[in-house]
Amino acid sequence: MSRKLPFYFDLPKAIAISMAIHVILMIGLPEFKKPLLIPQEMSVTISSSPIQQPIEKIETPQPVKKVEPIQKKITPIIDKNATSVAQPTPKEVAPPAETISKIPNIVPQEQVTQHIESYSSLLANAIAKYKQYPKIAQMRGWQGTVIADLEIDTKGAVISIKIKKSSTYEVLDNEALEMIKKASPFPAPPESLRGKNFNVLVPISFKLE
Repeated sequence: MSRKLPFYFDLPKAIAISMAIHVILMIGLPEFKKPLLIPQEMSVTISSSPIQQPIEKIETPQPVKKVEPIQKKITPIIDKNATSVAQPTPKEVAPPAETISKIPNIVPQEQVTQHIESYSSLLANAIAKYKQYPKIAQMRGWQGTVIADLEIDTKGAVISIKIKKSSTYEVLDNEALEMIKKASPFPAPPESLRGKNFNVLVPISFKLE
C-alpha cells in the first residue's frame, strides 16, 4: 500500500538546493578555520647620543686668475709721399690774477733815483721846521750846509744818522743832528722804496739873512 506525502515533494529541486548549500559551505568554511593573526610587540630603543650628521666637505674656491688684456703695439704707418703739416704754435696763457699780484714790481733804477730825490726834498722841508740858528753862529756870522746821510725803514723811521758833508762848523753840524731827531719819524716813503731800508741824503742849510 503506498504512503501519500502531505505535500508535493519535488526531488530534483531538492537535490539541487542540497548541492548548492554544500558548495556554499565548502567555500565559506576555510575562512572560519583560518587562525587569527596576533600583532607582534615592537621594541623601540631610543639612543641618548645625538645623531651625527655626515660632515660635508667644503671646497675652498680657487682664486680667479686676472686676465690681463693683450696690448697690441701699433706701429704708425708713415707715408713718404705725404707732405709735412706745420704744427700750430701754442699760445701763451696769461697767469692768473692772483699770481700776478704776488710778483714783485720791478721799478727801473732811474725811477728809484727820482723817488729818492723827491723824498729827500720832503725830509728837508720837514726838518727845516725845527731849525734854531745857534746864537754863537749868528754872532760870529757862521754859515754853511750840512749834508746828512739818513737810513730810513719802510715806515719812515730813522735807523741811523751820519754827517756826509760837514758845514765846517761843529755847532751847525750838531744843530742839524738835533733837528733831524725832532722831526723823525718822517712820512712813509713812496711804494717803490718800501721793499727794504734805504739811505737818503738830506741837505740842511744855515744862512744868515
